[in-house]
Amino acid sequence: MDRYVVVDLETTGHSVKKGDEIIEIGIVVLEGHEIVEEYATKVKPTTEIPVFVSNLTGIHHEDLTDAPYFSEIIHDLIPMFNNSYFVAHQVQFDYEFLNASLVASGHEPLNCLTIDTVELSRILFPKSPGYKLSEITQYLGIEHVSPHRALSDAYVTALLWLEIKNKLQLLPFKTLENLIHFIPSLHSELEGWFNALIETKRHNYSQHHNLVEQHGLMVRHLVDQQEEQPLLPDHYEDFVEHVFENSLKQKRSGQKEIAQLIYDQMSVQENVVIEAGTGLGKTIGYLIPSLYNAAKQGKRTVVSTSTIQLQNQIIKEADLLSLKLKQPITISVLKSPKHYIDTKRFKTYLDHFNELDNYDAVLTLAMIIVWLTETKTGDIDELHLPSNGVNIWKYINCYHQNQRDGSFFYEALRQSEQASLVVVNHAFLLNSTLYGHGRIPKFNHAVIDEAHQFESVAREQFSKDLSYVTIVHLLQDLQKVVNHDVIDHARFYADAFFRSVYQSVEFLHGEDDLLTDTGKAQLTIGEEYLNLMLNGEVKEHLNQLFISINYILEELKNKKSLNKWQTIISKHAFTQLNEMMNTFKAFFDPSVNDVRWIEIDQYGAKNAATIHVEPVSVRHYLEQFYEKADNFIFTSATLKTGHSYKPFLERTGLPEKTNCQTFDSPFNYEQQAKVLIPNNIPDVSKTKVNHYTSYVADFIERYSTQVNGKMLVLFTSYDMLRIVFKHLKRMKSLDGNTIIGQGISTGSRDKLKKMFETEDQVVLLGTNSFWEGIDLVDANKSKTVCLVRLPFETPTHPFILAKTEELEMGNYNVFQHLALPIAIQRFRQAFGRIIRDEQDRGAFIILDQRVMKKGYGKQFLNSLPETTVIHDDLTSIITHAKKWLS
Repeated sequence: MDRYVVVDLETTGHSVKKGDEIIEIGIVVLEGHEIVEEYATKVKPTTEIPVFVSNLTGIHHEDLTDAPYFSEIIHDLIPMFNNSYFVAHQVQFDYEFLNASLVASGHEPLNCLTIDTVELSRILFPKSPGYKLSEITQYLGIEHVSPHRALSDAYVTALLWLEIKNKLQLLPFKTLENLIHFIPSLHSELEGWFNALIETKRHNYSQHHNLVEQHGLMVRHLVDQQEEQPLLPDHYEDFVEHVFENSLKQKRSGQKEIAQLIYDQMSVQENVVIEAGTGLGKTIGYLIPSLYNAAKQGKRTVVSTSTIQLQNQIIKEADLLSLKLKQPITISVLKSPKHYIDTKRFKTYLDHFNELDNYDAVLTLAMIIVWLTETKTGDIDELHLPSNGVNIWKYINCYHQNQRDGSFFYEALRQSEQASLVVVNHAFLLNSTLYGHGRIPKFNHAVIDEAHQFESVAREQFSKDLSYVTIVHLLQDLQKVVNHDVIDHARFYADAFFRSVYQSVEFLHGEDDLLTDTGKAQLTIGEEYLNLMLNGEVKEHLNQLFISINYILEELKNKKSLNKWQTIISKHAFTQLNEMMNTFKAFFDPSVNDVRWIEIDQYGAKNAATIHVEPVSVRHYLEQFYEKADNFIFTSATLKTGHSYKPFLERTGLPEKTNCQTFDSPFNYEQQAKVLIPNNIPDVSKTKVNHYTSYVADFIERYSTQVNGKMLVLFTSYDMLRIVFKHLKRMKSLDGNTIIGQGISTGSRDKLKKMFETEDQVVLLGTNSFWEGIDLVDANKSKTVCLVRLPFETPTHPFILAKTEELEMGNYNVFQHLALPIAIQRFRQAFGRIIRDEQDRGAFIILDQRVMKKGYGKQFLNSLPETTVIHDDLTSIITHAKKWLS
């Protein structure tokens, strides 16, 4: 059977039982690789079309006045599906909805084999950034003219199915052989089709020159790049002139000066701190001297940043520079071994896998089998695994593996050892340099980009945390190796321990104590609370859990005759259990002078608790770190507090005499941005939360409907965010807008960010992690960021409490020395979201009246570039914004 009926339905909702109906149907019929028929019709429903459906599809009730009812087109539809596969993007929805509609009209349901192009796209195109129809078609270069219209969606789904078929037919026989075990477990009913393909491949063997077999898997053959030495002028100044005169289209004021400054500091082996304004092009500023030093003196530079996106940007800029210079630049990305797959371990996992009813696991393994034929890096960041796929990855990555055979980490390390520039992230750089044992090549210079995050990443890197879920997942895997009674005993005491911890937090947590970004209760554990826990049932249950874990460790040590898979589980568990014991000891040892806190999910299970322990200061770690290279370059757009670098230098353990330089942004903020401050919103510090949040929600509603449909609203309190979210969801005027609330809307920060960037009419309410690292993508280049209150850290945050105590002992002014510098830095980061290039126009709205009424408010406003500040009533502010952004 080689006939495929590709279907897309537009409907009033998701359930025929609840009265939802089809309003448009599009069908494309394929025979083999050829489109032989198309069918499309609007369908008149018996109920009103919801507003959000009309906004999405462009179909309104008046458009369907002359359309047939569904019952009138059934006789046209049914014959199309004879001896055919039913194909759709999310096939379960379209197939079940169409069948339910047929049954509701008194007809028999269709009886077709189904093919889901979402599922198959995930397997066959594992590196796609997303699998919505618009995302996967864009990735494959399929033009999608009218999204959310039935025939257009059906047409591109048909083209997508042809791409999937073609990709399957091009896969090597060995890869198909590894996939065949998982085909019966998929939603797509392709067993017969796939078996026929296997047989064809078996008798028509084709060689794949770019692939090699490794441990029974087909993987991409990695070819070493030919090392070429760039031909550069003898004098650095001549090289810089050559770059700026001949190679850079966009020459920005300050870029050349940064390149010269960094070269000079590298030459004298001294550290330097550089604040380079947004848009200055600081990446080129440090790539030029790094490249020159590598070529002329054989000195390697490590560039460290905070996110994958920035790592990719650095690689892109280096490649572009190489192209413009017509000179080779050997640059490599290196990450933690946890990021890379080990093919030997993966094949062992495959050989022992028997959970064919675990859909997420089946999908994950199928994706990886195909991905190995494509990937040059073996890096998990290329993949978008199902949620449970991460549980598999921990057993197939290169962490705690010292063998090079099958290890993509050692391949990445080998390439880095040959590279002039190595790009890493802050956490890996710190950990590998201090404790890495050869996990990073030796380097002479280090550039710390996004340096404002360096100290907080260091604290996080040297912190420890542990939850009930972490322990239980590990114990669950250990059931394949250790006696079940021993596991049950440990699980019982883990549950008892975390329940007693949860109850302690419930008892001790007050109304003034902190909620996290995602609404969890957070309690600082000082000396008094620690003593209470050490003298109650928490200690008793902990002792029993220790005994259980020690018993498991002993059994693991003495286990004989384990198979390969059990050996992998055993080694992983042994390491993890020892790390867990160290976390418990650090948390409950009063002599450890770190900050401790516990988080509980108030709406979750009564054992949903996590213990945290984190150093108050990381100066001694960083001082050791600074001994590992000739010099360090720290750079970011936001390092100063006012005109002073002192807070940054103190946090990062750098001497006060360190050379610090400022280079302003090339953007014309006077012409591109306005700061708007309504003067008739109540003072947040003197107003009850429910009253203030009502004002905030009303402002957002008026602004979104009158000025700009895309708006990022930043909070410092999850409670306040949650209340505003509820207000907005009740407002009928915002029915056509997508309202996203961090910790409320489903999805990770990255997923919420992606939703925000791809929607047109959207309001994103974010807390701490959204104050930086998000670009507001808007086709009109007009952007709005709204601050609900100034970003002071909550005084009861565990780290702030501990740091306050430390500063007070040294007779420092805590507000000026700690609270204000942190708040101003975050304030500047938030402002930086609105102007990212010369075409952007932005409104930066501050609802917190303290910025105008308090003495320190001037320090916030003075920290921004020169721009217009408008302080007026709310109606006038909206009028200003409307005029400005239009």
